[in-house]
Amino acid sequence: MGNIIKLLLSAAIIGFIFYKFEMSSVLSTILSADIGLLVAALFMQILSQSVAAYRWSLIMGLLKFDHPFSFYFRSYFKGSLFNQVLPTSIGGDAYRIAEVSTSGGLVKEAFYGVFIDRIVGLVGLLLLNLAANLIENNLLPDEVFWSINIVLILGIVGLVVLLLIRKVTLFDRYKITRLFYQLSNRFRFIYRTPKRISQQMGLSVLTHLLSMVCIFGIGHSVGINEPLVTYLVLIPPAILLTILPISFAGWGVREGALVALFLLIGVDQTQVLAMSLLYGFILILSALPGLYYYLKSKHKFL
Repeated sequence: MGNIIKLLLSAAIIGFIFYKFEMSSVLSTILSADIGLLVAALFMQILSQSVAAYRWSLIMGLLKFDHPFSFYFRSYFKGSLFNQVLPTSIGGDAYRIAEVSTSGGLVKEAFYGVFIDRIVGLVGLLLLNLAANLIENNLLPDEVFWSINIVLILGIVGLVVLLLIRKVTLFDRYKITRLFYQLSNRFRFIYRTPKRISQQMGLSVLTHLLSMVCIFGIGHSVGINEPLVTYLVLIPPAILLTILPISFAGWGVREGALVALFLLIGVDQTQVLAMSLLYGFILILSALPGLYYYLKSKHKFL
């Protein structure tokens, strides 16, 4: 039922957008996009996911899951396949947890590893967007600029609070709060040295930077010839909205957010919608290696 609701909401948003736009112009823009830039964008997105898989493998290694990088590489792409293509109830993160634990290890520890990977990846996106906003601080209207930056800062503060929860033993007394206490301890264990912190944050920022370069290439392929820093300011807030579990793989939410944000700087809406749709297709194509790995795997969980 949850997936049906997400599909219906995505369809409703996209249907409304299609109603408001001249779709023949959008289709014409898509068909006239620079193929070379689109191929380069696909390569950047696959590279981004590969770096993310490497980051996750380091986290799981610290949690004593003894698997080679190739295992995590395959599992990460299979998770991406579930997130982008398959309307199932299991989800990409749940698939990764199940596969890692089935191959050896406690489900709870596998959950901690995937959750920490998600949080660290999110913080990388927040830091990248915050840095871009500081560089290009006159791009957006003041109220939008400060609203976005307050959300970014609150997100980073939330991570600091999570790290400090382990110091409050009261959280360990009650079942409802024990999860956060144990998660905080795992965070501290993984990021107890400056080297580990810098390594993980560097990989997280690189992951999202490569993804932003992917969208930058798609945008230029349809004629949105803005500098990279503009994309670094405008794209992350839209990506953050797609994290909310209210639509199917972010479809509809991503298109609406990108059109609204780029409209603030006067970019043609038809080009923005074409860019967003092409990015959605690129995400699906970049997840297709996961289909190959999934069909060859012995743990399908379906």
